[in-house]
Amino acid sequence: MNKRLLLPILLVILLFTAGCQSYTARQGKSAITIPAADEVQVVTKYSTLEAERQAILEAELARQEFEQEAEAARVKAEQEALRAQQQREEEERRLLDQQQLEQSRQQAWDEAQATIASLTEKNALLEQSKKDLESRLDTTLQALAASKGESGSTSEQLVSTMQQLDDLTQAYQTLTYHANELEGLLTEQQVINRELQRVLAENEEARLANESAMQSQHALEVQILQATIQNLGEEMAILKIQLEEKASTLEEKLRLEQEREAEAKRLAEQKQQELAQREAEQQRLEEEERIRKAALQAQYRQIPPLASLTFPRVYATDTPTILLTDQSQLHVMLLPLDDTPWSEKGMALEVKNSIKDLSYPVIFLTGHMQNVIDVVREIGVHAVLVDGGAIITTLPIVSSSKHGASVQFSEKKTLRLALSYLPEYEVLSTFASGGDWKAIQKEITGSRQEKLKAIIGEGSITEPTLIASSLFEPSHQDWNTFSPITYRQVDYLWPLTTLLEDEQFYDAYRATHFSSATDAGNTFLKGNLKERIDYLFSRKLLPLSSSMLTIGGESVADANGIARYGLVASFLVP
Repeated sequence: MNKRLLLPILLVILLFTAGCQSYTARQGKSAITIPAADEVQVVTKYSTLEAERQAILEAELARQEFEQEAEAARVKAEQEALRAQQQREEEERRLLDQQQLEQSRQQAWDEAQATIASLTEKNALLEQSKKDLESRLDTTLQALAASKGESGSTSEQLVSTMQQLDDLTQAYQTLTYHANELEGLLTEQQVINRELQRVLAENEEARLANESAMQSQHALEVQILQATIQNLGEEMAILKIQLEEKASTLEEKLRLEQEREAEAKRLAEQKQQELAQREAEQQRLEEEERIRKAALQAQYRQIPPLASLTFPRVYATDTPTILLTDQSQLHVMLLPLDDTPWSEKGMALEVKNSIKDLSYPVIFLTGHMQNVIDVVREIGVHAVLVDGGAIITTLPIVSSSKHGASVQFSEKKTLRLALSYLPEYEVLSTFASGGDWKAIQKEITGSRQEKLKAIIGEGSITEPTLIASSLFEPSHQDWNTFSPITYRQVDYLWPLTTLLEDEQFYDAYRATHFSSATDAGNTFLKGNLKERIDYLFSRKLLPLSSSMLTIGGESVADANGIARYGLVASFLVP
């Protein structure tokens, strides 16, 4: 009974021991792993940013351009040296980390190889022990099997068997010890492997972190360099703009200076030209003045002194003559001047200024001959001095006589212009004083009519004729019983106006106005005596209009209380 139980127990123990040994060895063998060498991490080469800025400056700013290029080269060299140094430091750190990692890996590999060799040797020993135990077990089993065939076993066999059992037990204990020792070694190896993997993981993490930090730092440095380059570029641009502004300012200053010089030169030339022009103008004015004085002298020489003056006397100037058209109107002016010489020198100029806005082609002057000559010279237009006055005209003078002249009105028409100046004061003076003025008028009428007839007789009855007359007697058309003026309410035929009317002459003023009651047209004023004694008579000319005219100082009452007015009229030449 006891033998039967012992044998299964021994078998179980042997199987268990063999199983433990096999499992432990296989487990240890499979647990021992050779860590794979990590591939060498490829280091990325970061491209460097090179700031290239080439400034093209003007020739006169070469020194500034050189300094800027030198500064840019120095900054660029410093940047490149900094990047090269950073790359060298990074490469050295990478190589150092790689060497340390390789050393740690080689050391762990050597330790693992030594441990594997030791475990392999021990495993071989255990295998050998196992084989010995198995052989001994087979021998024991054979012995046991042989012992079963024997009916009687001796105590010596049992003792031998027990001895063998003790040996097996001792061998089992020995194997168990070695297996535990091997399991401890395997556990240590696993711990070493885990520690090695942890170290490798930490190194990898450190490398990755270092690489990330280096990349971040490099990116930051790149950003800083880019910002620096950008700032340098902006500074370069600002400097370039400033240089361009300075250059443009210099150019502007140079241009302004050139413009100022040119302007000063132009002003100097202009001043010289102006001086030359002024000198030329002064010379011209002096020459004109000389010519004018010569012309005046010549003109003055044209009119001799009154004592030696004969009629007609043509007074020629450089004023151009004109011809009118056949349809043009003839504008005529009669200026009766004082019959005594003027005491004031400016009277001729006053007369000229009073009519300067009237450009009439024909002007008749009557009065004292010296006054007439002064006005003729002041006006400075062609004239014919006749007995009793002058005929000033811009029309071409065809011929002249003692009392008038023929002028060319148009290409096909000529006119006769005559002047009658018959001063007589006794009749009006006697009339004003209440004397027998008719008797005096009767005494002097004959001679006055003869003079007037002589003037009329100088012309042809078929030729258009205009006679300017200062007759010093009223018109018979103004005196009648219907006159609103009391002293005119006399039916008296004043002889001279009657004579002209009989000779087919029209009184221009009376022909162009309604009546003497409404349009008196007085040219002579002295106190209460106001009469028309100056006339424009026309024959073969159609009167169109007429009016009175103020004659400067002549229309202001003189010391004798006498004021004279002129007459203007327009005619149509058929």
